[in-house]
Amino acid sequence: MDLADAAYALLLGAVAAFNPCGFALLPAYLTVIVTGSAGRDDAAVPRAVALRRALGFAAAMSLGFVAVFTALGLLFGGVSLGLQATVLPYVSYVTVVLGVLVAALGVVMVIHGELRGPGLGALSRASHAPGRTFASQAAYGASFAVASLSCTIGLFLVVVTQALAASGPVATLTPFVAYAIGMGASVVLVSLAAALAGTGLAAAVRRRTPQLMRAGGVLMVLAGVYVTVFGLAEILPRFGVHALDGVLLATARWQSSISLAIQSWGTPVLVGLVLAAAAASAWVVVAARRAERVAR
Repeated sequence: MDLADAAYALLLGAVAAFNPCGFALLPAYLTVIVTGSAGRDDAAVPRAVALRRALGFAAAMSLGFVAVFTALGLLFGGVSLGLQATVLPYVSYVTVVLGVLVAALGVVMVIHGELRGPGLGALSRASHAPGRTFASQAAYGASFAVASLSCTIGLFLVVVTQALAASGPVATLTPFVAYAIGMGASVVLVSLAAALAGTGLAAAVRRRTPQLMRAGGVLMVLAGVYVTVFGLAEILPRFGVHALDGVLLATARWQSSISLAIQSWGTPVLVGLVLAAAAASAWVVVAARRAERVAR
C-alpha cells in the first residue's frame, strides 16, 4: 500500500468522525471534557487543565478507535488472503443491504429524534458519559467507533475495498489503522474546541440533541440511498443492465481526484499537522501543570 492510499484512508477516517450517529454520544462526551467528570459542572476548572483533560480523553478514545478498526483489519486480512475469490462477488450484495439498513435507520431518526428498534439499546446506553479511568474512556471510544459504523458505511466500504485489494497482511491492515488514526485526529480537534468553549457548549448540545439527531437522520437517508445505488451499480451489469454505470464512473473520478490531491500536497500537510498537534499538546501539558501549581 503506497503513502497516498494510506493518506486517503486517514482522510476518510477524519471525515467519518463527524457522523450523525455520534450526536447520541456527543453531549456526555463534551461534559466529561470540560468538567473532568460525568454529570457535573465545575466552573473552577482552569482552562489549561480542561485542555489537558481533553487531550487525555481524546487519546483514550483514539485508542478505542484503533482497537476496533485494527480488529476489523485483522478480520478482513484473513478474508483478503484466504477467501478473497469467494467473498468479493458478494460484497456488492452486502453493500445494498447495508445501504437499505442505513436509510431505514435514518428515517427512524428523523421521526423520533433518536435511534429506536431491536438491537439499538446499546447505542442508547453508550450515550452515558464514561468514568474518569483511562480504560472506561477507551471503551467509550470503542463504542463510538462501533455506533458510527452504521452512519459511515459508505466511507468504511472504501477502506474495506482497499483491504480486499491488498497484496499482503501489512498492506491489508494499514487502511484500517489509518482510518482509526484519522478519526482520532478529528476527535482531538473537537476535544480542544470543547474545552476552550467551556460548559456552555455542552449544555447547548444536550438541549439540541433531538434536532441534531433529526438532521443527522436526513444525512443517513441520503447516505443510505447512495450506498444502495452504488451497490446496485456493481450488481446490475452482471445481468446485462448498465443504467447505473455513471455512478461507478463518477465515484471512481471522485476517488481518483482526491488521491491525486493527496499525492501532490498531502504528505507535507499531514506532517505539518502532526508536528503542530505535537507542539500544541506539549504546550497544553506544560500550561496545565503551571495552572495546577498556581491553584495550590
